[in-house]
Amino acid sequence: MNTTLSVILLLSVPGVPLLLALPVLRSRLSWPCHLAILPAAILLIFPAVVSIDVPWLLFGTGLGVGGASRLLLAMSVVLWAAAATLLRTATSRSTDNHPATFFLLTMAGNLGTILATGLVGFFAFSTLMGYGFYGLLVTTGNAGARRAGRAYLGLLILADLALFEVLLITAATTGDLGFEAVHHAMAQSPSLGLYLSMVVFGFAAKAGIWPLHFWLPLAFRSARPVVALLLGGVPVAIALLGMVRWLPLGEITSTKLGLIIQGIGVAAMLYAILAGLIRAQLKLLPAYAVIITTGLFVTALGTGLADPAAWEGYGNLALYYIVSLGLGLAVLAVTIGWLQARREYPATPAMQTADSNPWFERWPGAVVRWGAKIGFYTLPGLRSSWLAKMGCLRQICAWQGILDNVEHSLQRWTFASTLLLLLAMVFVFLAAC
Repeated sequence: MNTTLSVILLLSVPGVPLLLALPVLRSRLSWPCHLAILPAAILLIFPAVVSIDVPWLLFGTGLGVGGASRLLLAMSVVLWAAAATLLRTATSRSTDNHPATFFLLTMAGNLGTILATGLVGFFAFSTLMGYGFYGLLVTTGNAGARRAGRAYLGLLILADLALFEVLLITAATTGDLGFEAVHHAMAQSPSLGLYLSMVVFGFAAKAGIWPLHFWLPLAFRSARPVVALLLGGVPVAIALLGMVRWLPLGEITSTKLGLIIQGIGVAAMLYAILAGLIRAQLKLLPAYAVIITTGLFVTALGTGLADPAAWEGYGNLALYYIVSLGLGLAVLAVTIGWLQARREYPATPAMQTADSNPWFERWPGAVVRWGAKIGFYTLPGLRSSWLAKMGCLRQICAWQGILDNVEHSLQRWTFASTLLLLLAMVFVFLAAC
C-alpha cells in the first residue's frame, strides 16, 4: 500500500463516522451507520503493518494498525456492524434519529482509540468515545439507563481529569508522547508512582472495575440491546487496552502497587461471585461476568507490575484476552436479550424493585434489618434520619437538575450536541498542543 492511500485510509477510519455524525450529511445516504464502518473493514484486508505519523500535531501523534491490534479492530468492526443492524431494526430509520448521532460519535472515538499510537491521540479519541457513549446510553434507555448514565458520567469526568494530569506529567518528562518513548521515559522518572496510580485509577473508572463498578449493573439491566451489545467491547475493552498501552509493563518493578492491584482483582472476583449467587438475575449476568473478567485481568496486571519477567512471559496474550472479553460479553448480552424477549426467563419484579434503589438507601436498610435481629432497636431512627438527610440533599442538589436538563437537551437538540462534542474534541487537541 502506498503512503497516500495509507494516509487516506487511516484518517477515514475515525473521520468518516465523525463526518456522518452530522445529520445534514448522513440524511443524504442510505445505511450511514454501516457505511461508517467501511474504511475500517477495508483496512483489515491489507495484511501489512500500516502507520502514519503527524509530527506537526499533538507532540507528533500518529495512527497505525498491525499485529494483535488488528484483532482489536476486527472485533470492533464485527460489534459495530451488529450494533448498526440492531439500531436500524429498533428505530426503523438510521439517518435522522437522535441515537444515530451518538452512535457514530462513539464509533469514531472507539476506532480512533484503537489506531492511536500515542498518549494524546488515545486520550482525545477515548474522551470522544466516552461522552458519545453516555449520550447513546441516555437517549436509548429508560429512567434506569439515565441513572446509570449519570453514574458513568461522574466517573468519566474524574477519569479524564486523572488522565489529563498524566498527560501533563508525561509532557513535562519527555517531548515524545508515543507509547514506547513514554514507557522508557517514565520508567526512569521520579514521578513514576504518581503516573502509575493515576493511569490505573483513570482506566479502572472507565472500565467499571470493582469497586468502581456500580454503573455496570444499572446499565446492563436498563440499556437497550444495541447498547448492551457494545458495553463490553467499547468502554470496558478500550479501558483495559489503555492500561496495557499506557503502563510501562515489563520495564519497571512496582511491588507495592502490584500487590494492591492483585488484591483488588481477587476481591472483585469474590464480590461478583457472591453477588451473582445472592441476586441470581439473568439480566445481571453480563455485569457480573464483566466484574469477574476485569478482576482477573487486573490481577494479571498487578503480577506484571510486581514481576516484569512474568509480564514478558504472558503479556502478549493481553490483547487476545481483551478481544475475547469484548466478543464474549456481546454474545452473552445478545443471548440474554433474546431469551428475555421470548419470555422464557422473565425477570423477578420484586428483585428489580429492590435493586432499583440507590446503594445509600439499600445498604442502611440491610444494616437495620440485621440490627433488629440482634436487638439494636435504635437503628430504625438513625436510618430515618439518614434517609431524610439524603432526601434533602437529593432535592437541593442542583447538579441533578442540570443533568436532567442536559439529558433532555441531548434527546431534542442533535445538532447542538454534535457540535458541542466536536468542539470539546477540538479543545482537547488545542489544549494539548
